[in-house]
Amino acid sequence: MNPKPDPFDQLPAGDRLSVVIPVLNAEAYLETLLQAIFSQEPVAPADVVLVDSMSTDGTRAIAARYDRVRVVDMPNFSHGKARNVGVREAKGDFVILMTQDALPRDDTWLRTLLLPFEDASVAGVYSRQVPYPDASPMERYFLQTHFPSGPAHRRERTKDAPLTFEDVFFSNVSAAFRREALLDHPFDETLIMSEDQQVSRDLLMAGYAVVYQPASVVIHSHNYTLPVVFKRYFDSVYSLTIVFPKHDMGASASMGLSYLFREAKFILLKHPLWLPYYLAYTFMKATGTIAGHFADRMPRWMLRRLSLHHYHWST
Repeated sequence: MNPKPDPFDQLPAGDRLSVVIPVLNAEAYLETLLQAIFSQEPVAPADVVLVDSMSTDGTRAIAARYDRVRVVDMPNFSHGKARNVGVREAKGDFVILMTQDALPRDDTWLRTLLLPFEDASVAGVYSRQVPYPDASPMERYFLQTHFPSGPAHRRERTKDAPLTFEDVFFSNVSAAFRREALLDHPFDETLIMSEDQQVSRDLLMAGYAVVYQPASVVIHSHNYTLPVVFKRYFDSVYSLTIVFPKHDMGASASMGLSYLFREAKFILLKHPLWLPYYLAYTFMKATGTIAGHFADRMPRWMLRRLSLHHYHWST
């Protein structure tokens, strides 16, 4: 009897792998992150490209201690532009995109992230995210809802069917791509956010498949202040109206309310002491969402005040 082939034997060699990380004052995260990346088994990437928005802390000093780390300057930041710059600079056939505050949970993160590329039609794969210990209940609920455990989930476009947000959902917090596919279908550098949803949409439209791979896990979460919650939802919703210009506001509202009811139940049953804060949090999230839908009708001075990425509205 022939032994069953080990799927890890088919992994790309390390010299075909590049990691791209946009950074800004990443000193608090970078040493631990780089150590985790270069400790991956059975292969580690040949190079890491840090696309730096002019850090003023010890980010560059940390990078200089690693032979396989290169720093690329990018003074005029946008989420899409930073990633396009990194992809063009990368040497590998496969590009792994990360954010500076995400951390691989173990040394299997990379190999499991790469497994779906055994299928030549797969162009993008993204990891599961689990929260840091200090994450709020709202952040924990968001991550367990959008990044559940379970088997890998493949998505591709059904012929002529319109793509929805659920179809294209993707995250650049930890993701891998075929570099050639990203060069052919780059990130939109004009988007304020949601460039990961846009590139997933474009890859699906081009006939590729994308995969959610929950066996690949990174630790990642945020504890935003209430004003930042408003601004992030404002930016996110506005950007999604660009990615999906023909979106149905009624359907979006129905989806949002459904999520809200389930989230509120989770808070009431599991974390009742958080209820007063949760009410304020929900108010900021809801008002940011509503305002984001009408951003195209607002004057520039107001957009700069409501947006987390105020520089986006300066030109």
